[in-house]
Amino acid sequence: MIKLIRNAQVHSPTPLGVCDILIADKRIVRIDEKIEINGDDVEIIDAHHRIVAPGLVDSLVHISGGGGEGGYATRTPELNVVDAVKAGVTTVIGALGTDATTRTLGELHGKAKALNEQGISCFHYTGAYQVPVPTMTGNIRNDMIYIDTVIGVGELAISDHRSSQPTAHELARIAADTHVAGLLSGKKGVVSIHVGDHDQHLNLLHQVVEEFPESISQFYPTHMNRHQALLDAGVTFAKKGGFIDLTTSTTEQILAKGEVRASKALAYVLSKGVAIEQVTMSSDAQGSLPQFASAGQIESLE
Repeated sequence: MIKLIRNAQVHSPTPLGVCDILIADKRIVRIDEKIEINGDDVEIIDAHHRIVAPGLVDSLVHISGGGGEGGYATRTPELNVVDAVKAGVTTVIGALGTDATTRTLGELHGKAKALNEQGISCFHYTGAYQVPVPTMTGNIRNDMIYIDTVIGVGELAISDHRSSQPTAHELARIAADTHVAGLLSGKKGVVSIHVGDHDQHLNLLHQVVEEFPESISQFYPTHMNRHQALLDAGVTFAKKGGFIDLTTSTTEQILAKGEVRASKALAYVLSKGVAIEQVTMSSDAQGSLPQFASAGQIESLE
């Protein structure tokens, strides 16, 4: 089937103005001010000056469900593909979080395959918050080389009471394995880092980069807008060549406790001279939003 979208406000992602878009074999083959094509097998869609833009990439989604910090009844449901598409998201990266016991990598992989069959692109990490890193095949390299949807390790936790508190040497070995597996499989080999609210911030990542031959760009810390001090640490990290991720999901209660809204955080880091290419946003969808007391007891859960 050939589709012709007419009169669309096209962003690619830069604005191109009002254009027609020709799609054949599920691919965009031409974008122009006016495209003429005839035939019974051509489906014509008049966009009426609606905006047509590339689909969004959501780089952290608990696609098979997450949560559970408040007990079994607080586990969250898996992602519904309709929710992603309605939000304009066409690519998602799945991850496990705190719970890699009742939530398994097998479930994560199966959900990723299902989402791909449902029409969006889905990849995922091996591992979870803890060290040693849980895997499907016995080690990181095998997971990345043999499993097409696995692109790296994550969401590995640091500066958080739910973390396994890895040492710099342990994290360096994880990064090294991920890097080599990426070279052998033609993948980036990302190490996704969950950053909690402890005042150590990104110190562990800096220590790894200083003491071992690992690149700062391999680490991908998220939740960097958790509070202002962490955001400032993210500015330093990004200026040294690292990538940082801002979390868009929040509540008024969490914002009142010091979290910086993602849009404001983006404006802030750009004002500090961080290149926009070094910053991303993710939803952390299907995860829960727990608030903990200083001793680690849960106070509230959204």
